[in-house]
Amino acid sequence: MVSEEIAIRVRGLVTRFGTQTVHDGLDLDVRRGEILGVVGPSGTGKSVLLREVVGLDAPTAGEITFPCFEEQEREPRLGVMFQDGALFSTLTILENVEAPLREHTRLSPELRSEIASLKLSMAGLGPDAHHKKPAQISGGMRKRASVARAIALDPELLFLDEPTAGLDPISAEKFDRMTEELARSLGLTVFLVTHDLDTLHAICDRVAVLYKGKVAAIGTIPEITANAEGWVKEYFSGPRGRAAQHGAAGG
Repeated sequence: MVSEEIAIRVRGLVTRFGTQTVHDGLDLDVRRGEILGVVGPSGTGKSVLLREVVGLDAPTAGEITFPCFEEQEREPRLGVMFQDGALFSTLTILENVEAPLREHTRLSPELRSEIASLKLSMAGLGPDAHHKKPAQISGGMRKRASVARAIALDPELLFLDEPTAGLDPISAEKFDRMTEELARSLGLTVFLVTHDLDTLHAICDRVAVLYKGKVAAIGTIPEITANAEGWVKEYFSGPRGRAAQHGAAGG
Protein backbone atom coordinates (compact mmCIF):
# COMPACT_ATOMS: atom_id res chain seq x y z
CA MET A 1 0.00 0.00 0.00
CA VAL A 2 1.31 3.42 -0.97
CA SER A 3 1.90 5.68 2.02
CA GLU A 4 2.22 9.45 2.27
CA GLU A 5 5.48 8.83 4.15
CA ILE A 6 8.60 9.75 2.20
CA ALA A 7 10.98 6.84 1.73
CA ILE A 8 13.56 8.69 -0.39
CA ARG A 9 14.10 12.45 -0.45
CA VAL A 10 16.48 14.13 -2.89
CA ARG A 11 17.14 17.84 -2.52
CA GLY A 12 19.29 20.18 -4.61
CA LEU A 13 21.16 17.35 -6.29
CA VAL A 14 23.98 18.45 -8.57
CA THR A 15 26.06 16.00 -10.58
CA ARG A 16 28.92 17.08 -12.81
CA PHE A 17 31.40 15.09 -14.86
CA GLY A 18 34.08 17.56 -15.88
CA THR A 19 32.30 20.36 -17.72
CA GLN A 20 29.12 18.32 -18.19
CA THR A 21 26.28 18.97 -15.75
CA VAL A 22 23.92 15.99 -15.54
CA HIS A 23 21.78 17.01 -12.55
CA ASP A 24 21.28 20.69 -11.77
CA GLY A 25 19.38 21.20 -8.52
CA LEU A 26 17.23 18.08 -8.81
CA ASP A 27 14.51 17.53 -6.18
CA LEU A 28 12.55 14.28 -5.81
CA ASP A 29 10.37 12.55 -3.22
CA VAL A 30 9.60 8.82 -3.42
CA ARG A 31 6.67 7.66 -1.32
CA ARG A 32 6.89 4.56 0.81
CA GLY A 33 5.25 1.56 -0.86
CA GLU A 34 5.01 3.02 -4.35
CA ILE A 35 6.43 1.86 -7.66
CA LEU A 36 8.01 4.98 -9.14
CA GLY A 37 9.04 4.91 -12.78
CA VAL A 38 11.93 7.22 -13.70
CA VAL A 39 12.15 8.25 -17.36
CA GLY A 40 13.88 10.83 -19.50
CA PRO A 41 15.95 11.28 -22.66
CA SER A 42 19.27 9.50 -22.97
CA GLY A 43 21.98 11.28 -21.01
CA THR A 44 19.69 12.82 -18.39
CA GLY A 45 21.30 10.78 -15.61
CA LYS A 46 18.58 8.27 -14.72
CA SER A 47 20.98 5.45 -13.89
CA VAL A 48 23.41 7.94 -12.33
CA LEU A 49 20.64 9.08 -10.00
CA LEU A 50 19.91 5.48 -9.03
CA ARG A 51 23.57 4.85 -8.26
CA GLU A 52 23.74 8.00 -6.15
CA VAL A 53 20.63 7.11 -4.16
CA VAL A 54 22.00 3.64 -3.33
CA GLY A 55 25.36 5.15 -2.39
CA LEU A 56 27.53 3.74 -5.17
CA ASP A 57 28.36 7.19 -6.56
CA ALA A 58 28.65 10.54 -4.79
CA PRO A 59 26.88 13.62 -6.20
CA THR A 60 28.74 16.89 -6.61
CA ALA A 61 26.30 18.63 -4.26
CA GLY A 62 22.90 18.12 -2.68
CA GLU A 63 21.37 15.77 -0.16
CA ILE A 64 19.80 12.30 -0.29
CA THR A 65 17.93 11.14 2.82
CA PHE A 66 15.50 8.40 3.85
CA PRO A 67 13.04 10.25 6.13
CA CYS A 68 10.68 7.49 7.23
CA PHE A 69 13.62 5.28 8.18
CA GLU A 70 15.45 8.09 9.95
CA GLU A 71 12.46 8.34 12.26
CA GLN A 72 13.26 4.75 13.24
CA GLU A 73 16.94 5.73 13.63
CA ARG A 74 18.21 3.24 11.07
CA GLU A 75 19.26 2.90 7.45
CA PRO A 76 16.85 1.21 5.04
CA ARG A 77 17.71 -2.18 3.54
CA LEU A 78 18.38 -1.83 -0.19
CA GLY A 79 18.23 -4.28 -3.07
CA VAL A 80 19.55 -3.45 -6.55
CA MET A 81 19.11 -5.02 -9.96
CA PHE A 82 21.66 -3.53 -12.34
CA GLN A 83 21.39 -3.25 -16.11
CA ASP A 84 21.81 -6.63 -17.81
CA GLY A 85 21.58 -8.41 -14.45
CA ALA A 86 25.30 -8.20 -13.57
CA LEU A 87 25.38 -11.80 -12.36
CA PHE A 88 28.67 -13.54 -11.53
CA SER A 89 29.36 -15.62 -14.62
CA THR A 90 31.38 -18.32 -12.82
CA LEU A 91 28.68 -19.00 -10.21
CA THR A 92 25.44 -20.90 -10.62
CA ILE A 93 22.16 -19.01 -10.36
CA LEU A 94 21.66 -20.38 -6.85
CA GLU A 95 25.19 -19.37 -5.83
CA ASN A 96 24.59 -15.87 -7.21
CA VAL A 97 21.57 -15.43 -4.95
CA GLU A 98 23.45 -16.93 -2.01
CA ALA A 99 26.30 -14.40 -2.45
CA PRO A 100 24.77 -11.53 -0.41
CA LEU A 101 23.64 -14.01 2.24
CA ARG A 102 27.18 -15.36 2.50
CA GLU A 103 28.60 -11.84 2.67
CA HIS A 104 26.21 -10.27 5.17
CA THR A 105 24.90 -13.09 7.39
CA ARG A 106 26.23 -15.98 9.44
CA LEU A 107 23.62 -18.45 8.25
CA SER A 108 24.54 -22.07 7.73
CA PRO A 109 25.20 -23.21 4.13
CA GLU A 110 22.02 -25.29 4.24
CA LEU A 111 19.85 -22.36 5.30
CA ARG A 112 21.51 -20.02 2.78
CA SER A 113 20.70 -22.48 0.01
CA GLU A 114 17.12 -22.86 1.22
CA ILE A 115 16.56 -19.08 1.31
CA ALA A 116 18.18 -18.62 -2.10
CA SER A 117 15.94 -21.31 -3.58
CA LEU A 118 12.88 -19.58 -2.11
CA LYS A 119 13.88 -16.20 -3.56
CA LEU A 120 14.44 -17.77 -6.99
CA SER A 121 11.02 -19.38 -6.82
CA MET A 122 9.48 -16.03 -5.87
CA ALA A 123 11.13 -14.56 -8.97
CA GLY A 124 9.61 -17.30 -11.12
CA LEU A 125 12.61 -19.60 -11.56
CA GLY A 126 12.04 -23.29 -10.86
CA PRO A 127 14.58 -25.78 -9.46
CA ASP A 128 15.72 -26.85 -12.96
CA ALA A 129 17.39 -23.45 -13.41
CA HIS A 130 19.01 -23.13 -9.99
CA HIS A 131 22.22 -25.01 -10.78
CA LYS A 132 22.81 -23.53 -14.22
CA LYS A 133 25.24 -20.72 -14.88
CA PRO A 134 24.10 -17.38 -16.34
CA ALA A 135 25.34 -18.26 -19.84
CA GLN A 136 23.14 -21.35 -19.84
CA ILE A 137 19.82 -19.54 -19.36
CA SER A 138 17.87 -16.93 -21.31
CA GLY A 139 18.15 -13.18 -20.85
CA GLY A 140 14.75 -13.05 -19.18
CA MET A 141 15.76 -15.75 -16.72
CA ARG A 142 18.99 -13.91 -15.93
CA LYS A 143 16.97 -10.80 -15.11
CA ARG A 144 14.70 -12.81 -12.82
CA ALA A 145 17.75 -14.30 -11.11
CA SER A 146 19.11 -10.79 -10.61
CA VAL A 147 15.86 -9.76 -8.95
CA ALA A 148 16.04 -12.84 -6.72
CA ARG A 149 19.54 -11.77 -5.65
CA ALA A 150 18.29 -8.21 -5.06
CA ILE A 151 15.60 -9.44 -2.64
CA ALA A 152 17.84 -12.03 -0.93
CA LEU A 153 18.30 -9.88 2.18
CA ASP A 154 14.65 -8.78 2.40
CA PRO A 155 15.11 -5.17 1.28
CA GLU A 156 12.63 -2.38 1.89
CA LEU A 157 13.75 -0.35 -1.13
CA LEU A 158 14.22 -2.11 -4.47
CA PHE A 159 16.07 -0.43 -7.35
CA LEU A 160 15.63 -1.74 -10.90
CA ASP A 161 17.72 -0.34 -13.77
CA GLU A 162 16.12 -0.93 -17.19
CA PRO A 163 14.69 -4.29 -16.09
CA THR A 164 12.80 -5.10 -19.31
CA ALA A 165 15.41 -3.85 -21.80
CA GLY A 166 16.08 -6.50 -24.44
CA LEU A 167 13.09 -8.67 -23.54
CA ASP A 168 10.42 -9.66 -26.01
CA PRO A 169 6.94 -8.19 -25.29
CA ILE A 170 5.57 -11.35 -23.64
CA SER A 171 8.61 -11.79 -21.38
CA ALA A 172 8.55 -8.08 -20.53
CA GLU A 173 4.89 -8.25 -19.54
CA LYS A 174 5.52 -11.29 -17.33
CA PHE A 175 8.48 -9.50 -15.73
CA ASP A 176 6.31 -6.46 -15.02
CA ARG A 177 3.69 -8.63 -13.32
CA MET A 178 6.35 -10.36 -11.24
CA THR A 179 7.71 -6.97 -10.16
CA GLU A 180 4.27 -5.75 -9.16
CA GLU A 181 3.44 -8.95 -7.27
CA LEU A 182 6.72 -8.84 -5.36
CA ALA A 183 6.30 -5.16 -4.55
CA ARG A 184 2.76 -5.58 -3.24
CA SER A 185 3.31 -8.83 -1.37
CA LEU A 186 6.60 -7.78 0.25
CA GLY A 187 5.67 -4.14 0.85
CA LEU A 188 8.55 -2.84 -1.26
CA THR A 189 9.20 0.69 -2.42
CA VAL A 190 10.41 0.37 -6.01
CA PHE A 191 12.61 2.90 -7.85
CA LEU A 192 12.42 1.77 -11.47
CA VAL A 193 14.53 3.33 -14.23
CA THR A 194 13.01 2.48 -17.58
CA HIS A 195 12.22 3.61 -21.10
CA ASP A 196 9.45 1.03 -21.46
CA LEU A 197 6.10 2.79 -21.83
CA ASP A 198 4.23 -0.48 -21.31
CA THR A 199 5.89 -0.88 -17.91
CA LEU A 200 4.98 2.68 -16.91
CA HIS A 201 1.32 2.14 -17.78
CA ALA A 202 1.11 -1.38 -16.35
CA ILE A 203 2.64 -1.14 -12.89
CA CYS A 204 3.91 2.32 -11.93
CA ASP A 205 1.95 4.31 -9.35
CA ARG A 206 3.72 7.50 -10.43
CA VAL A 207 6.29 8.56 -12.99
CA ALA A 208 9.13 11.08 -12.59
CA VAL A 209 10.42 12.67 -15.79
CA LEU A 210 14.05 13.82 -15.76
CA TYR A 211 14.78 16.60 -18.25
CA LYS A 212 17.51 19.22 -18.44
CA GLY A 213 18.95 18.33 -15.05
CA LYS A 214 15.74 18.42 -13.03
CA VAL A 215 12.50 16.55 -12.43
CA ALA A 216 10.40 18.19 -15.13
CA ALA A 217 7.19 16.41 -14.12
CA ILE A 218 6.03 13.87 -11.55
CA GLY A 219 2.67 12.22 -10.94
CA THR A 220 0.38 9.64 -12.45
CA ILE A 221 0.49 9.37 -16.23
CA PRO A 222 -2.88 11.17 -16.61
CA GLU A 223 -1.59 13.97 -14.38
CA ILE A 224 1.62 14.31 -16.38
CA THR A 225 -0.01 14.17 -19.80
CA ALA A 226 -2.79 16.65 -18.93
CA ASN A 227 -0.47 19.64 -19.37
CA ALA A 228 2.48 18.03 -21.10
CA GLU A 229 4.69 20.06 -23.41
CA GLY A 230 7.85 19.50 -25.43
CA TRP A 231 9.69 16.22 -24.89
CA VAL A 232 7.23 15.01 -22.25
CA LYS A 233 4.31 15.40 -24.67
CA GLU A 234 6.23 13.73 -27.48
CA TYR A 235 7.19 10.81 -25.25
CA PHE A 236 3.75 10.04 -23.83
CA SER A 237 1.61 11.12 -26.79
CA GLY A 238 3.65 9.68 -29.67
CA PRO A 239 2.67 6.45 -31.46
CA ARG A 240 4.37 4.21 -28.89
CA GLY A 241 2.84 6.16 -26.01
CA ARG A 242 -0.65 5.90 -27.50
CA ALA A 243 -0.17 2.17 -28.11
CA ALA A 244 0.96 1.61 -24.50
CA GLN A 245 -1.98 3.62 -23.18
CA HIS A 246 -4.40 1.63 -25.35
CA GLY A 247 -2.86 -1.63 -24.17
CA ALA A 248 -3.17 -0.60 -20.51
CA ALA A 249 -6.80 0.36 -21.02
CA GLY A 250 -7.49 -2.90 -22.79
CA GLY A 251 -5.80 -4.92 -20.04
